[in-house]
Amino acid sequence: MNDAVITKEQYLKVASNFGFTRRELELGFLKVSGFSNRRIAFMLGISEQTVKNHFTHIYEKAWVPGKKEFRELFIKA
Repeated sequence: MNDAVITKEQYLKVASNFGFTRRELELGFLKVSGFSNRRIAFMLGISEQTVKNHFTHIYEKAWVPGKKEFRELFIKA
């Protein structure tokens, strides 16, 4: 199940229900694509703590406790 590929269209279809900001949409897609917080921080030129802060808000908006459950939202779609 972790090997499932989530397309951008599939991601946006589900993510549009959560009221994410543009930045949250961007980070969320990188996370469901399999990138680590450290890699996302490097790619976007922000600190790893900033990435973690964004994911705290993303998970709250999506009503999930963590990355595994967040990814599962998009696999089920």
